[in-house]
Amino acid sequence: MGAPVVELRGVQKRFGGRTVLENLSFAIAPGEAVGYLGPNGAGKSTTLRLLSGLLAPDRGEVRLGGFDPIADRTRALAGVGALVETPALPPYLTPRDLLGHVARLRGFSGPSAAAAAARAGARLGIAPSLDRPYGTLSTGLQRRALLAAAAVGEPPLLLLDEPTLGLDPAARGDLRRLLRAVADSGTTLFLSTHLLEDVEAVCDRVLFLKEGRLVGDEAVGSRRDPVGRRRRVDLTFAEELPDPALALLAAPDADCRRLSPRSVRVEFDGGSAAQAALVARAVRAGLPLESIGPAEGDLARRYLERVGREEAT
Repeated sequence: MGAPVVELRGVQKRFGGRTVLENLSFAIAPGEAVGYLGPNGAGKSTTLRLLSGLLAPDRGEVRLGGFDPIADRTRALAGVGALVETPALPPYLTPRDLLGHVARLRGFSGPSAAAAAARAGARLGIAPSLDRPYGTLSTGLQRRALLAAAAVGEPPLLLLDEPTLGLDPAARGDLRRLLRAVADSGTTLFLSTHLLEDVEAVCDRVLFLKEGRLVGDEAVGSRRDPVGRRRRVDLTFAEELPDPALALLAAPDADCRRLSPRSVRVEFDGGSAAQAALVARAVRAGLPLESIGPAEGDLARRYLERVGREEAT
């Protein structure tokens, strides 16, 4: 999968007498969409500030593309777009002004800067609002404008801290779909959040953080699964499934249980090939398969197991 785009090795960070991050180590490969999930105060934002070169670790190493964002800031951050904190922008500033300014900071000039700004606006779905004052935009459009600024020049890595925070459900869903499309285009995403739904909708892999320590590193659902991990998927059918069909779906080495008259949960070994074989069995048997997806509630269950019920979102 190539050399890591992001790598932390044994990182510790303290503020006063409080340890915020302790022996934190993980790596992100090119093209991965990784969620960083934990309650408020777990150390997620501190990690983002370390990766952005806004803080230095007290111990350990931080690398972006192999470079230290403190000692070799220019090369480390050359291919990075980040939204780590929400800036206070003048209400009269337009998204076109903002994106053009960021494009010039990234080395574009003249018509190429304008073109880079327009591409970023289109990519994040704000093209019709590029010339409206920032203060007149909805919260959702303001958030998209900030994300578009991070995406100017199509950097290969995006670092995002709570990108859907404060949005209404409709705007949050729209933004999640846009971010998933960005991930599908090959951009590496590191998405820090305390919202399970953000990770489920956007990411392939999730890191669980609790009190500054990494307590889990695993696949999110059915899009991608590490070798050797059992996969759980929910299948929904257009009509009630007869009992003999459960045995068919369980063959040869999968476990199948009914969730409702029209839906089942199947757990099996293997990755995408095993899942494709499961779908093929259903189709060959003439079962009216309507949908297949990650096991509902699976990420919430794993969050509770690793982080704890009293801190769950």
